[in-house]
Amino acid sequence: MAEMLEDFFAVVHVASNGKEALDTYQRYFDEHEKYFDIVITDIEMPIMDGIELCELLYKIEKKQQIIVLSAYTEREYLLNLINLGVAKFIIKPVKYEELIDALHSVSQELQPLEKLKIDKHSELIYLDETHIWNQELGLLFHNEVVVELTKHELQLLQFFIDRKNKISTTADILEMFYLDNIDIHENTIRNLVFKLRKKLPSNSIKNVYGMGYMFTI
Repeated sequence: MAEMLEDFFAVVHVASNGKEALDTYQRYFDEHEKYFDIVITDIEMPIMDGIELCELLYKIEKKQQIIVLSAYTEREYLLNLINLGVAKFIIKPVKYEELIDALHSVSQELQPLEKLKIDKHSELIYLDETHIWNQELGLLFHNEVVVELTKHELQLLQFFIDRKNKISTTADILEMFYLDNIDIHENTIRNLVFKLRKKLPSNSIKNVYGMGYMFTI
């Protein structure tokens, strides 16, 4: 699971029990002066279980986003966790699609408003502090300088922006080009994504293991 999460997040820490998780959580704040965006915890763990961990985390940071993994036999604990304010529950065995949906839902709650600014009059979309996409002109700016994009890169960028925070499969991208009467191959898509990624903010196009790509701003 840690390897899969590294496809989505820049920093992933793993703990083998609740006590180690709490220590890691506090140490991360001491080093970075901010808490983890998301905590994923099991209920049954040695030394300190998931319920005690959640209680302590919420005492430290009331707005902490927590996803709890729970077996069917642990349903009696869920009401207490709901009252604590846990964001999501996933029943084990964990299904990949359910985990992705939960992460996507929780991540949307974390999106800073300033990163989602859209000026409807000028059709400007701020991808980050230095990258701006002008939908009306079809131009990408970096530090107020136009970034040169090929015709296919322009189409792919607009496609990703229209589907931001959604998984786009290779088949979806191929269909988009096909509808524009452009014959393009699967290998070309990978190369196109690789080149476009270099011109955009870091980690804006993420590989979703076994499924495709996700564009986030």
